[in-house]
Amino acid sequence: MAAHSKLVFSKFLSESDIKKRLAVPSAIQRSLPPFNGGPALIFQFLHGTRFWPIHYSIRTKGYNKPVFSGRLWRNFVIYNNLNVGDRFTLYQVQVEDGSSYYRVEVGREIDFLGINAMAYGSGSTADEHVITHHHQEELSLELSLGQPNVEGADN
Repeated sequence: MAAHSKLVFSKFLSESDIKKRLAVPSAIQRSLPPFNGGPALIFQFLHGTRFWPIHYSIRTKGYNKPVFSGRLWRNFVIYNNLNVGDRFTLYQVQVEDGSSYYRVEVGREIDFLGINAMAYGSGSTADEHVITHHHQEELSLELSLGQPNVEGADN
């Protein structure tokens, strides 16, 4: 069954995003689940092979900026070892049967053989990474890096 991913938003993480809350661009609010009259909800996104529940809310005082926050957001940050300068990218994935879900990629910008690229952790192990370089919209280069599989090596 084919699925189609649509970019919702992408941003480099700031210190505030890492330590407190991820500020979500107000312009993309229509692409996220509706609040249905309340100021907050829990929704899930897929990172690697795991779905993460995230607290999504709108501040009720002052500037009404949407945010991912609280213990659930901090759990995601800590578990995935996110750092200032990492790129957080959220996609909405539309499945052929009409259902949809959200998927997240988190990566670090690197210089790979003189090419500016993003290195994405898989979300499943700290030892496996994917390096992606998007030269054109339809063309990308992916290189998967992992621990070498060497028989008889001392591990």
